[in-house]
Amino acid sequence: MQRVINFSGGKTSAYMTIHEYREGDLVIFCDTGREHEKTYKFINDFEAYENIPITRLKYYNEEKPFDALLARKKYKIVPNRVKRICTDELKIKTNKRYLKSIGVLTFENFIGFRADEPLRVSRRKQNFKKVFDKFPLYDQGITKPMINDFWSKKPYNLEIPSILGNCDLCFMKGKNAIINILSSYPELADKWIADEEEAQKNGKYGGHTYFPDVTYKTLKAIAQNNLFKSVDLSEIAPAFDCACTS
Repeated sequence: MQRVINFSGGKTSAYMTIHEYREGDLVIFCDTGREHEKTYKFINDFEAYENIPITRLKYYNEEKPFDALLARKKYKIVPNRVKRICTDELKIKTNKRYLKSIGVLTFENFIGFRADEPLRVSRRKQNFKKVFDKFPLYDQGITKPMINDFWSKKPYNLEIPSILGNCDLCFMKGKNAIINILSSYPELADKWIADEEEAQKNGKYGGHTYFPDVTYKTLKAIAQNNLFKSVDLSEIAPAFDCACTS
């Protein structure tokens, strides 16, 4: 049976890939186009050092997948916690389209959830007839400190705090995390602000902002005006569970 390893571009999925990869496995990275530039560097370094090929997918082969998705929706809505069209379209459906195109309908699906993430495992477990989820890190008792220790001894590493993984300012990280990120990286807000402003011009039925009660422009202002106590980004975890690492 074909084995598919989900590679998010972070340290945990990279660790899983190094330890689980066998020749013939498909290692798939679905690129949203909104990952931090050092995530892409880490992926390049991973391939060079580990000699493990990664299949990089993009939404309908668009250069900027996230932007292309919003344009296809004509900016009438942006994603939010209730309607996570980004995860659905840029990750799940893009992955499924590719696998179907190469004739892979039945496969083992390797997901990098750790032993210290039991809720993620319990929420994710599925009983599809043709897709068999595997959680090797959870089964082996691998935790985040163990992952960090592993990477501390490697000649390369992900050069950003884990909170900056996946889409750099994803709303699933929560408002407080985003404010803290913007305290150090204010320029990251610009594209998210542009999304909301475009949606406000084109949408008619709401859904113009990533959060229901605040805009990214306001979050950036809070960060810039020192209205929020900044903390070490390495200590921040996402506020909400996300499937983008699966």
